[in-house]
Amino acid sequence: MQSSLNHHGRFCVGAAVATLALAGSLGGCASHDDRLMAPAARPKVERTLTVSEFYNGSAKAEHTAAPVSPEVAAGPTATGDNSTPGATTGAPTEAAAAPASGGDRAALPAAVSHAGLVGQVNGRPIYVSEFFAPIADELRILGAKVSRRDFIAQAYPLIQRQLAELVKNELVYAEAEASLTDNERVGLIHFLQQLEGDVTRERGRVAQNERMMAETGLGVDEVLELERRRQLVLFKIQSAIRKRVIISWRDVQRYYRDHQAEFNPPASIQLRLLSVKADDAALRKEIEQSLAEGYLFSTLAEEHSTILASRGGLMEPVLLSQGVDGTALTAWPEVDQVARTLKKGECGGPVIVGDRAIWTCVENLDDGSGRSLYDVQHEIESRLFQDRYREQEQKYLAELFARGNMDDFENMAILLLDIAMQRWAAPE
Repeated sequence: MQSSLNHHGRFCVGAAVATLALAGSLGGCASHDDRLMAPAARPKVERTLTVSEFYNGSAKAEHTAAPVSPEVAAGPTATGDNSTPGATTGAPTEAAAAPASGGDRAALPAAVSHAGLVGQVNGRPIYVSEFFAPIADELRILGAKVSRRDFIAQAYPLIQRQLAELVKNELVYAEAEASLTDNERVGLIHFLQQLEGDVTRERGRVAQNERMMAETGLGVDEVLELERRRQLVLFKIQSAIRKRVIISWRDVQRYYRDHQAEFNPPASIQLRLLSVKADDAALRKEIEQSLAEGYLFSTLAEEHSTILASRGGLMEPVLLSQGVDGTALTAWPEVDQVARTLKKGECGGPVIVGDRAIWTCVENLDDGSGRSLYDVQHEIESRLFQDRYREQEQKYLAELFARGNMDDFENMAILLLDIAMQRWAAPE
């Protein structure tokens, strides 16, 4: 697995970045004003510090890695040499979602079995124990519940996402480390000093280090380094992408105009009905008591109503084209009369109509007044920012993958799947 992405065009950048997008970026889309500058705010850290939010698994080497089994030896092939680095192609195809039962694939390099080494990203080795630490419990539970074949289908996307997240963090970290300004370095140092003080305040550095090593296998220095890397990755992604996202007032206006039905819906009402036999006095008393005690109207309708029981008594919305007073709401004028006196969330009845006793509840009521552009401008801006942030994040990560130095993504993923099968899948 000595070939790198720089030397060979076999890694499918588009599929890997689409997988990476599913994994999600560290911290998601941040607010517009976050900055890594001195002085940094004091971090909130639990005094006992389980380090679960920092812990990405121990990077200690494992001594063996079994060869790839026949079940996963045939899997999704890497792209040909004519692939275009950095091209985004959307989500992986169905064939790439899990290893196939047949077909050819690139042979795994012999180097992957060295001391539990899976591969490398920018010169940093990826070890089996480090990789599986965050997802081992999930794979263990999956292996105990499903067949060996289903384990392959469900575990492979999970492994792809975890590997993509790990690769992404390494690629982003390298760029972040190289691009920090002096002021940003001061801010990061200040933040870590604050964090170290919080971690060691209760017991002192030596005692806390011993406790953390016993509980997690990580000492204070390792936790601080993991958090330093996490902060750098988060800051780099946010700062690199945020400057690419520009939302203009014209964009907000256009979005509002294109979504008129959402922001200015027509007046409408939606009711729930509960109908029982009028001569069943015991049931009517039980329903009245249940409503008084706060039982959900929909639950009572599911249990007892002779109409729309499967939908909890929920009717289709009725457009109030003639206003609430001039529009027929149900098939029973007596029920309509009660419904018109209710507000959203209120219930009334029962009304005796023939041999039925009918209760009604207003599920939704929109008076058609809508919301103006002034009322929703910040909501629209936030939506546009989130959408464009995700688009630009995917482009940025595709660029990183294209110029990064790493071993073949698919080879690493399939090797990891084989190891997961040997550890956690049901026996053959």
